[in-house]
Amino acid sequence: YWSFTKPIMGGAKLCLLLLLGTYTLARKYCAFMLKPKEFKDFKRFVYDYEAETFNGVNGATGNKSGPKVSCKVEIDVPQTCSFILRTTECSLNEISGVDAEGNPVYRPAAQNNAFGLAMAKYPLKITVEGETNVGLYPEENEPVNILNIKRGIVSALMVPAMEEEKNKEMVVYLPQIDFLPTVHGVCSTDYTVNSAAEIATDVTVTRDLSKCDGFVAHRQNTSPLAIITGMVRNYPLSKMISSTQTCNYRFDNHKKHMTSGTCTEKHLFLPFSHQNEYGISAMVKQTLALRETAKINDRIFDLSECFTFKKMLQNKTKPKNHILIACEAVIATMQQLNTLSQTTQGEERASLFYKLVSELRGLNADILGSVTEEMMDMSTSLTWQALAQCGTPECTSAILKVLRTFDESALEVDAAVYALGLLPNPSRLLVKDMLAMAQYKQSKPIMYALSNAVRKLYQAEGVTPEITAVSEYMASLLGADCAGEKDLTFLTLRVIGNMGDAIEEADPAIKNTLLKCMRQPATTLSVQLAAIQAFRRMSVTEEVRSNLQRVSQYAKGAVQKRLAAYLILMRDPNNSDIDMVKKLLVQGQNMQVKAFVTSHIYNIIYSTDSETQKLGKRIMDALQDIDVVTHNDYTTMSRHYKLGVAHDRMLAGIQGNVIFDPSNQLPREVLLEMTLGAFGYSMDIWEVGMEGKGFEPTVDALFGKNGFFPDTVSKAIYWAEDKMPPKIKDVLEKWVAPLKSDGHGVPENLVRDIVRNFNKLVKDLQSQESPEAMAYLRFMGAELGYIKGNELKSIVQNTMMYADIIMRIIPSKVRVCTNGIC
Repeated sequence: YWSFTKPIMGGAKLCLLLLLGTYTLARKYCAFMLKPKEFKDFKRFVYDYEAETFNGVNGATGNKSGPKVSCKVEIDVPQTCSFILRTTECSLNEISGVDAEGNPVYRPAAQNNAFGLAMAKYPLKITVEGETNVGLYPEENEPVNILNIKRGIVSALMVPAMEEEKNKEMVVYLPQIDFLPTVHGVCSTDYTVNSAAEIATDVTVTRDLSKCDGFVAHRQNTSPLAIITGMVRNYPLSKMISSTQTCNYRFDNHKKHMTSGTCTEKHLFLPFSHQNEYGISAMVKQTLALRETAKINDRIFDLSECFTFKKMLQNKTKPKNHILIACEAVIATMQQLNTLSQTTQGEERASLFYKLVSELRGLNADILGSVTEEMMDMSTSLTWQALAQCGTPECTSAILKVLRTFDESALEVDAAVYALGLLPNPSRLLVKDMLAMAQYKQSKPIMYALSNAVRKLYQAEGVTPEITAVSEYMASLLGADCAGEKDLTFLTLRVIGNMGDAIEEADPAIKNTLLKCMRQPATTLSVQLAAIQAFRRMSVTEEVRSNLQRVSQYAKGAVQKRLAAYLILMRDPNNSDIDMVKKLLVQGQNMQVKAFVTSHIYNIIYSTDSETQKLGKRIMDALQDIDVVTHNDYTTMSRHYKLGVAHDRMLAGIQGNVIFDPSNQLPREVLLEMTLGAFGYSMDIWEVGMEGKGFEPTVDALFGKNGFFPDTVSKAIYWAEDKMPPKIKDVLEKWVAPLKSDGHGVPENLVRDIVRNFNKLVKDLQSQESPEAMAYLRFMGAELGYIKGNELKSIVQNTMMYADIIMRIIPSKVRVCTNGIC
């Protein structure tokens, strides 16, 4: 019975109420509702226990369903804060209907006798330490569903400790909130004292179950391919259910033990509810009534090897044959779906496909893997469709396992994995499978997919064992000092920068490796730059700061490297960083570095943003009488650009960097970034950047006198001009005259000429040495990927292949018709 796998939960600054008799002469006691007086240990408390579940639609129908459990509950206290729970005389009934007054009518359940024997077979040992530590020690063979019911009984017996205020007249118990252990974890619990004499004799306890730290926010699985998924995809399903619990306890004023207790747990489906009372609901009610107390002579509380520690949190349980039944159901549905006609039985196919996807969502990852193999043998296309629309972490895991069987060079593997990395709520299982995929194939899309999944998982859950495994793998790829294969090292550093805060928390030592990488003389400048930029999501320690300051001030260092270190430091500069700025402005010999820093500081000082203005004031105070005047040489000098547009309480900003090198006519690095600030928050919308050198021949091939674009545009103009009516031709002649090239006439076949020009461009580019270039794109702070110059040749070759195909299928002549005249 599902209802009793999540029974009542209770408090926690307490030791079982039963624990009342457990006070020793040394006055040692557990965290407990009442501070015990002179009580003796070695007592037994016997209660009559009942638990009922009512499922129905309040306000619409009087029909109800649900089970009822009745037991005799014995609690022995052989030692302080140690208990033995026995449940005997148990019965299991179920609602068969309701009488004329609306009260439920019960009948014995089919498994009544087996249930009673299972409940009575094993005792349950319990320990309570401190305020929130409750340990359960069931027998090794205790069934999970039986243990869950006993968990509910234990939680119903747990009550918070009262704060009391004493005066000459009376003792007043003050209401307050405590944190108590329950089957949903530690819960914030509000309690009040309704009546009191020497002790509190009537106490009410209330709690919001969704606030418990072990409460799991379940989400309804929907297809990740859906365009509109609704709130069930982005909003936890359990957040649509109001889950509250109210308990009332009464105590004997003289003997100090609990005489009765009632706990009512209500769950209401909010989207179809009215006044938080009527609608689809479930209620669990537990009652305890003291039958008797007695002394015991047993002082033994032995936790031998056969007892295994369990927490109060309930365990999930399914019938032993559940997996076999579920697997058979999936295969049967798949077989039936595969035999249907796609034309005459369309409606039946849709319902069967939905059934298949629903059944797949109920399988765990291990079983789903073997089922997928059988499904693939029946129909590969149907299997892929079902797995793609399933949406559970287990289905995603099955997809990745199948992809690992593909050839390493298959582009569809990269595309599929990259798409999975963009899912908004990645699971731990997805990150684990992504790591296995990255270990199988270290391609750029797979590595970026892994980093994006890690970044989002870290934002949701913090560091997990899966993230720690990823950090260890990244460290192994870097080695001790990034002296290995350069392309793989560069890729690894880029993806580390994409998930820097997660990697830093999982392995703080990674920053020492990055410092070695940025100083590695045996590698390339791009690798050193990537090592510096990997700090963009990490905290800057004093060791990191001192190393970056040395790099930014190194007079003979590359301009890009010095400015990269400078920009990392200026994210959150301290006084030593501002002193470094002063040295760069006053003593700097490299004019490109000095020009960029001057423009950057100028934009900070004259910024309209309030936080940036505070930094600007600190810098002005440090610079004292030094004038900060930016330059206007946009074509040869490095510069930082910034533009802000304010509206109401929103500020949109566009900023960029253009970095030149003394040995190049074109910039070595160009960056453009857009940010949005609203209501005190600032976010990076997008950022596009490009780094490299050796572009001069490429630029000439594209835009030179006989380059691709001038020649192609000129031919297109001549062709269009010849086809236009006279009046339009006169206007076009004046407008496009400057764009025409000398010596060109009307082309016979414009498309063929364009393809011919493109082939000429490809040959020119292939004959030249590939430029050292890298372009990247970031969106909402996440880097989506990059492309390097040496990868362009393969793209060009593929494009040439498509161009040849186009040449074969285009007509030899192109006819233009106007008003029916051709």
